[in-house]
Amino acid sequence: MSQVGRLEMLLADGSVWRMHDLQAQGIARTTVRRAVSAGWVEALSRGLYRGAATSDQKGSDLAEVRARYTGGVICLLTAAQFHGLTDEAPDQVWIAVPNNTRTPKTAWPPVRLVRWRSAASRQVGVEVHRIHGVDVPVTGPARTLVDMLRMMKAVGADRAMECLRDYAISGGSAREVREIADTIGCGKQLTPYLTAIPYMETRHAKPTGGNKRKTES
Repeated sequence: MSQVGRLEMLLADGSVWRMHDLQAQGIARTTVRRAVSAGWVEALSRGLYRGAATSDQKGSDLAEVRARYTGGVICLLTAAQFHGLTDEAPDQVWIAVPNNTRTPKTAWPPVRLVRWRSAASRQVGVEVHRIHGVDVPVTGPARTLVDMLRMMKAVGADRAMECLRDYAISGGSAREVREIADTIGCGKQLTPYLTAIPYMETRHAKPTGGNKRKTES
């Protein structure tokens, strides 16, 4: 198979590739650059490429950002949207990174860096989703709620309360939220919100119709 054919095959599924990984597949830099010039390969940033025809596929922005920040975790508003815990589409991709991460100059997609110092803070309650060929760590629903509440000033109180409500309505586990909050050291701070979860779930539950009053005919 030619280098062009191999490149087409690798990028057909919308996956994001680094130049050195493409070279490891036997594809020369000149082949990639010619494909970019021809318009069927998109250079996302320096050394990062994707098939141009797949640029609008769902989740592509998360895969792009993760490929740039290999030690990062998708979090807060972006994670809330990913799990259906907010109706808002954030205009930036929120990603937690190690404290010493440099901020690269990239035009798109716009990124909001959140610096979490310890490796443990980027591991507790985190899930990994395969998106366009990239393993993308995303905080799970319970961890996302914890972060939205403890970083309420950054995301906005209305968004944090929306996340709390939608988590409760979806039947999310209050115990899991409590365990995560205690593990990362903010359980006491979030206690008033966490104790409300079971009551919010009950309040928003749909009626079953089992208590209908009988009428005489």
